[in-house]
This record gives sequence, structure tokens and C-alpha cells, in this order.
Amino acid sequence: MLTRKQRAQLDKVTTMIGEDVILKDGVLCAQNTVRIDGQYKGEINSKGALIIGGSGVVDGNIQCENIVISGKVNGNIQSSNQVHIRDTGVVEGDISCLTIIIDEGAVFIGKCSITRETEYALHEDAESSVAN
Repeated sequence: MLTRKQRAQLDKVTTMIGEDVILKDGVLCAQNTVRIDGQYKGEINSKGALIIGGSGVVDGNIQCENIVISGKVNGNIQSSNQVHIRDTGVVEGDISCLTIIIDEGAVFIGKCSITRETEYALHEDAESSVAN
């Protein structure tokens, strides 16, 4: 389950890609919650949460803390906490997370690995030291 702080994080969207927006071949890096209702092709790295709305389509790999998927994702997902695929959500790719919720009616095609939070944190620390 999400903590009160994590639920509040989902409610506080700081970046939004609207339904009429199409972004291609990019790398999206964010510190806070991002919501995608349009189409995005590329990599997403967020230290916060990611919300993919019902009309949202992401074609690329995702790394974030928490993710809620009501739209479609074609790519691998690495979450340090929770992945929630809602009843309208479709995920085609592998998922690595601490916890996962898949609602009845959701589609998930891929493999899921449940990892410990510390494993993800060690991986993240190693990446940040390489970047510096």
C-alpha cells in the first residue's frame, strides 16, 4: 500500500503532457509527479510518481518511484515502490518493482520481478555516482 506521503505525491502533478501532445525520441527526467495523457516516445526517469491517463501512450522504458497506468505502456518499467495497472491499463514489457497491483480487466504481457527496496537504492546510487 502507498503511504500517505506517496498518495499525496500522486495528487500533486507538477508536469503534464496533454491529450493533444505527441513527443518523440526524447528523454524525460523529472523530480516530481508527471502525468501523461498524450503520446510519448522515449525514456522516462522520474524520482517521483508517473501517472499515465486513459488516453496516454508511452513507448519506451520507464524508471520511477510509483506508477499508475490507465493507458498503454510499451516498454520495461523499473519502480522503486509500486506499479498499479488499472482496469483500462495495458503494459507490454517487463516490470521490476517492490509491489504490484493489477486490476481486473487490465492487460499485462511480460515478466514481473518483485525486488527489495534496498536493491533498487543501491542500483540508483551506483548510477548517480557514475553520472557525477
